[in-house]
Parts: sequence; C-alpha cells; structure tokens
Amino acid sequence: MIWSRPTGTHGSMIRFVALFVALLMASPALAQGLSPAAIAKQNQAIAIRVQQQLMSCWIVPPGEEGKRLALDIAFFGDGRLDGDALLALETAKQASKRGVLVESILAAVERCVPFTGLEALGAAADERFSVTIYFQS
Repeated sequence: MIWSRPTGTHGSMIRFVALFVALLMASPALAQGLSPAAIAKQNQAIAIRVQQQLMSCWIVPPGEEGKRLALDIAFFGDGRLDGDALLALETAKQASKRGVLVESILAAVERCVPFTGLEALGAAADERFSVTIYFQS
C-alpha cells in the first residue's frame, strides 16, 4: 500500500510504503464462530488500520529518503501496546546505521498509540495482535 504526504518547506511528495507481514490473533475470533477466511479478512483489516495510523504519524527525517526498516509491534484490540515496538531482526543491520530514521519510526508509534477503530473491525479489547510493518521512505 502506498501513501503520500507533503513534507519539507517546498511541499515535495515522499511516498510511503507499509506492508504487513504477519498478524497473529488469539482465540476470541474463533469463539465468535468465524471461518478461517473471515478471520484472515478481519486480521487484514486490523493490520491495515494500524499501518494507516502509523503512516499518518510518521515524519521522514531529511536525508533519510529511500530507506526501509521493519518494525515488529504487538497490541491489543483496544489499541494499547503489548510491550515495546521493536525493530525486526531482518532490518537490524540497516537500523544500526540509521539512528535518525529509527527514532522517527519509534516517535510515530508514540504519537499514534493507542490505535483507534480496531474494535469496530471486530477486535476484542483484550485480543492480542502482532504485526510487522515496513516503513519505506
């Protein structure tokens, strides 16, 4: 999915790409009697909602364009985080060289939490989700 937002003093456009890799869900959806296909659709909607919120909160630092980092994040259906957001191991090497970019991503999480609208998509308040979001400037 691609989002654009104006940045900088000249209003230039930077494209953001955020892809979710995995969304793991606890058992409440199974208790609701949803089919595996319905659970997958619900998980996808919840992951998209979270990535949209994170992208709207993310400000790419000048000079960090064209970079990509992944963030592992766990949260509950009521939007609270379950522990700290962590950089994914697959991008750890790049992250060690991109401190300013890492800080901007973690700041986006702080600005966006708690996530909203997840319960309207079928998430139970105490249901735990885990997702990997790719931040690409």
